[in-house]
Amino acid sequence: MIRKMKKFLSLLAALAVTVTAAFSAPTQAQAASGATGVGLAEHCMTAYYERWSYVYGGTSYGAVDCSGLIVTYKGVGGCRTDLLGASSESGLVSNGVPRIHGLGLKQPGHVGVYVGNGMFVDARSESQGICYQSMSRKNWVYWFKVAGVTYPTTGWQTFMGNRYYYQNGQYVINCTLNIDGEVYTFGSDGIAHAGGDASSATTVAPSNKNSYSTSSSTSSSTTTSYSQSSAASAEAAKKAAEEAAKKAAEEAKKAKEEAEKTAASLGESYALTVLSDTAEDTAQEQKELEQEANEQAALVARQEEEDLLVAQMATVEEDGNMAEEVPTGSDLESQDELPAAQTAPGAGEEGASPAQDGATTAFLLVLLTAAAGAGVLYGISLRKKEQRAHYVPAKDMVRRILKK
Repeated sequence: MIRKMKKFLSLLAALAVTVTAAFSAPTQAQAASGATGVGLAEHCMTAYYERWSYVYGGTSYGAVDCSGLIVTYKGVGGCRTDLLGASSESGLVSNGVPRIHGLGLKQPGHVGVYVGNGMFVDARSESQGICYQSMSRKNWVYWFKVAGVTYPTTGWQTFMGNRYYYQNGQYVINCTLNIDGEVYTFGSDGIAHAGGDASSATTVAPSNKNSYSTSSSTSSSTTTSYSQSSAASAEAAKKAAEEAAKKAAEEAKKAKEEAEKTAASLGESYALTVLSDTAEDTAQEQKELEQEANEQAALVARQEEEDLLVAQMATVEEDGNMAEEVPTGSDLESQDELPAAQTAPGAGEEGASPAQDGATTAFLLVLLTAAAGAGVLYGISLRKKEQRAHYVPAKDMVRRILKK
């Protein structure tokens, strides 16, 4: 009985494992329900235009790494660490990339998404973020169909507001087609334009054949291959890059010319300013020299007046002394009569007249005043000489500035 119970439990466990494995695939398909190649391509373009951040291991809206950029679109991709291995179909990029929006791209350690017209989008790095570039800018090795994504075979598809027509598994290029009675022209980018030469248009016959070439028995223009598509896309990208480089060179040239004009204008303005300042400095210097000359002339005149005054005072004093030393005739005649006045001790010194004492005092005051004035004038002269020693003319200053 116990053995039978063990066998029954073992069978029950095996049945549970089988049921789980059987229902795991439908669950994944439900997670990727409605996922299309065009939808994945537009998802990547949205990340580029919204400038999502690069976060290693990120799988949330707005913050992703290279594989996270893919799996954030409706949970597609299967095994996140091996998107190529989870794919149902793949090929070498060197043999040409199918013209299919939303194909996965693979190189060692990195993945991206092909968005048509020779361009791809990838989450590059923290510094570069989400990039949108030409296929020639990256060494991709494999292209692959992302697991869980439905890719169109025949019919109209709209990507970023432009219409594309898929035939035999990829969108058509460089042809004119009659689709449902309407004539459309398709360029190298695959975008449909209404109108064209109806006589050369190829009538489209719906086909579900899944191949990567387009053929027509009436027009060779619709016969293409992966290598031709890749070459046309690369050529278009090259032309766009050349035009952008040419435009950038022209703008740089214009900017350089504007800068030179501005610099020349500023140089002339600076020169005029310097000349004006030089003229003002020269006028000020001349004014100061004239003022100094006037001051010196005034000092010389004052000194001459003081010297004249001193000379006059000296003459007056000398005349007074001579009058005291030389007696008059009446005095000589009366010397014998007045011996007591001459022999009186100290009479000549103590009995000096008040007028003589006043003249002596005035003379001393004049000498002191002259000495003080001379000292002041000498100090002023020394200060002027020191200022002249440190003074730099405006012309020399301008020459120093221009030399620098």
